[in-house]
Amino acid sequence: MSKSLKTKKLPLFSIIDLNQLHQENHLKSAKLTDFSVAHDGNVYLLMEQPSGQQGKDDFRTPSIYTVLEIKLDWTKQRVLETTVFPLGLLKFQFHYLRHIGEHFLLLGARCAYEENGPDDNAWIVSRNGDVLSRFCLGDGIQDCIVKSDGTIITGYFDEGVCGNYGWADSSNIHGYIPPVGRYGLIAWTPEGTPLWKNEKYSICDCYAISLDEEENLWFYYYDEFRLVRTNFKEDFVFDLPIEGSGAFSVAPSGDTFLFQGGYEKHHKFYFLTAQGEHLGQKQEAIPTCDASKVDVGWCSLLCRRMLFIGKNGVLYGSVLEGDDQ
Repeated sequence: MSKSLKTKKLPLFSIIDLNQLHQENHLKSAKLTDFSVAHDGNVYLLMEQPSGQQGKDDFRTPSIYTVLEIKLDWTKQRVLETTVFPLGLLKFQFHYLRHIGEHFLLLGARCAYEENGPDDNAWIVSRNGDVLSRFCLGDGIQDCIVKSDGTIITGYFDEGVCGNYGWADSSNIHGYIPPVGRYGLIAWTPEGTPLWKNEKYSICDCYAISLDEEENLWFYYYDEFRLVRTNFKEDFVFDLPIEGSGAFSVAPSGDTFLFQGGYEKHHKFYFLTAQGEHLGQKQEAIPTCDASKVDVGWCSLLCRRMLFIGKNGVLYGSVLEGDDQ
């Protein structure tokens, strides 16, 4: 039986105090709905304020949305500029914000198929709040990535795969409508036309997706708990010693990873290194900033750039290097 590896520090740097951010931008009543790093290295935060209006259902309850863009120098670990984009009142519940071209993709995780057809849960919105287009990317979206060329990638959790809210319901007025997310993983054009669908792996729940520096797609899924790298033409499949992880980052080398801990360990993180078709022993990573341990409450991991929100309300950044970091 192999010995457990010693813990290793995961160095973080402070980006901004979110409480201060709320106060300075008059967003005290707003909640942080989503945060992510775009392909250009900028950080984007989606803030939501209740409007007091009632929607037809929870999916369509209007809210006031604001986007904050933080330009970072990742090498010098400092903020260069923060810009606020008020998007105004939008009549849908959005869970994800992604930068796409010169605009924003706002995406709701849930959408129903009713008498008038499916909800358009994907909206392309300009920086001044103009809605440029709307389309449906299906219900039950677990996560979303937008590549530098505008390709949208969506992974689905079990209800998106199996159906709910009028999808896969034979009593639907339109008859049986197969769930959009039945493939578990789909790539789309910026206009919402499918480019690629997973038809090879039995994905019951796509737990996590990420990219590497060459923008190959990596995904980790239930119930086989395998990690797959694909360029949509050929795949590489890896076994790994973690079950239930919801996020991971990929180092530029493509053989070093940081994984969120998995079942019952979502606030822990582990380094893993590829060894042939397997990821080797997991090594616990201890998030630290200025020599102090950071208790992480929320993370967003993509490529080598990583974001963490501490339980102290501070947004941190980190960069995943190779196995010699």
